[in-house]
Amino acid sequence: MVLFFQQLVTGLSIGGIYALLAVGYALIYSIFNFTNFAFGSLMMAGAFAGYFAITAMHLPIILGLLFSIIFGIAASVFVELTAYRPLRQKKASRLFLMITAMGINIFITNLATVLLGANLRPFPVELPAKPLDIASVAVGQLDIASMAVSLISLLALWTFLQKTKPGLAVRASALDTATAGMMGINVNRISLIVFLISGATASVAGIFFGMKYTVYPTLGVIAQKAFISSVIGGMGSLPGAVVGGIVLGVIETMVAGYISSTYRDLFAYSLMILILLFLPNGLLGRQVQEKL
Repeated sequence: MVLFFQQLVTGLSIGGIYALLAVGYALIYSIFNFTNFAFGSLMMAGAFAGYFAITAMHLPIILGLLFSIIFGIAASVFVELTAYRPLRQKKASRLFLMITAMGINIFITNLATVLLGANLRPFPVELPAKPLDIASVAVGQLDIASMAVSLISLLALWTFLQKTKPGLAVRASALDTATAGMMGINVNRISLIVFLISGATASVAGIFFGMKYTVYPTLGVIAQKAFISSVIGGMGSLPGAVVGGIVLGVIETMVAGYISSTYRDLFAYSLMILILLFLPNGLLGRQVQEKL
């Protein structure tokens, strides 16, 4: 039983990171109906920004995290303005948007490898090595911090979307972009808001993944798990993205604890295939028509 709760805590910590990334996927998909496969490279860029802010600029961890978020937002908005928006203005198919996203992801990842090398860099954060003992379950302080920051970030995003006028505009655009535009909502402004949010969530997730493991140029490959989380929860569904991230994180750690870590990816992709076969709209998704 102790092992179960131990893995559950770890799974919730990792699931919180997946959820943050999956929310970024879901936001962009809900409005523009394409998957931003460049998300992983933005996550990696944010993690490196935080790493160098602490090691080279000697900023404290809080300021390093803030710098990482600002850098991630700037990178995400830059990609939107220079790559995605020109294609949308030309009425390009979403297939071309996804191909562009994959090209950006490959370019940024390889550029980081060339400039920074492929070495693993431990994140320079000193946390007490001794975990907290809660009912015989050892809980790492980094896991607690990760869960807390993920929860706060998701609550802040929910508050923004539900309680503010820009959030209402984002939700309206997610329901029907064309109609929202005819009602006076500036879709270009909404796109900036959405990519701003996704850049911030990617950076936060990158920082905590780097703290839990290490920072390296191919760090963004973990964003594939966020994509799986989005599929499980329902593409374009923000609550589904959170649920899918938590579910996937817990399942992976349970598989690692009770079977073998070798089979984590096997179970993750198998779960995605089963969801697509029996619940093609995900756990919380809904049937929608293609956006024109």
